[in-house]
Amino acid sequence: MSLKDNLHLECNFESYITKKLKDLESDGWRVSDNDEGFDPGSALVISDFIEYVTATAPDKIEKVQKAFKTNWEKNLEAALIKSLETRGTVLTLRDGFQLAGYQTITCSGHYPDDPRLPKLKPLYEKNILRVMRQVHYQTAGNKSLDLVFFVNGIPVATAEVKTELTQNVQDAVLEYQLERKPVEPGTNRKNFLLMYKRGAVVHFAISEDEIWMCTDLTPSQPKFLPFNKGTEDGHAGNPAMQAGDPDYPTGYFWNDICRKDNWLNIYQHFIFEKEEKVEDVTGHVSTVYTQLFPRYHQFDCVTKVVRDVREKGPGQRYLIEHSAG
Repeated sequence: MSLKDNLHLECNFESYITKKLKDLESDGWRVSDNDEGFDPGSALVISDFIEYVTATAPDKIEKVQKAFKTNWEKNLEAALIKSLETRGTVLTLRDGFQLAGYQTITCSGHYPDDPRLPKLKPLYEKNILRVMRQVHYQTAGNKSLDLVFFVNGIPVATAEVKTELTQNVQDAVLEYQLERKPVEPGTNRKNFLLMYKRGAVVHFAISEDEIWMCTDLTPSQPKFLPFNKGTEDGHAGNPAMQAGDPDYPTGYFWNDICRKDNWLNIYQHFIFEKEEKVEDVTGHVSTVYTQLFPRYHQFDCVTKVVRDVREKGPGQRYLIEHSAG
């Protein structure tokens, strides 16, 4: 009996997803069946980060080792954490961080769109993409997340997985809303992996049929938005699975979105923070920040248009239809 035949068990659906990503191993993905190497106190897999920086900036690492001796990894980790705390995950991944006397420490490399920039190629090729199962994220406690995704040891996404035969995607949404708290009620202990901007950028609720997402678990009832393709007749959700289909309706996530160039492209170019003024019933005005992760159709549309422009040159005409929201 194949793994796919047993997907009514949640753990087997997890295995199915990670197997699909392991098939992309040549694309940079590594699969961890447990959370060995993950530190809930930093939300990092620091060994991956050290490996990436050593491979892409050996001269800087040599200088750091000479300066800090046996504490060089701890000093590098402290500087990385400081950047995550002050500037957030997205900007740290994009721009790296400053280490006094060593210029910028690069944290990731995006796909080199311009071949005239050969120095970008190794920064991209050496990226370490990791998916880790059953990650115990609490700084005090034993709760775990089904899946966590990292780029060079820095968390970028989490996922709760459900199977439609026993539960559905809304059960995963409820699990996030009720159980996954950036700050634990009562104790006020921080769970750094779940903290807005500082931790993972996006949180996915995944079933065989649908995917929903949220970028901020801070509110009492976090808001989840669909990350679905839509049906062929223009309705919400995903196309229904047909007899003979090689994968599940949400297979676009692991087959397409998680492809190395696409996955890194999202974090390098598609995420931004919206700032707006909000007035409450008393007239008090406050600033609300919202980190925006692209919907599936937004990412798909933009990448297709950019690809077409590269192939045909500027001056083409495009019509993009979309519903409100």
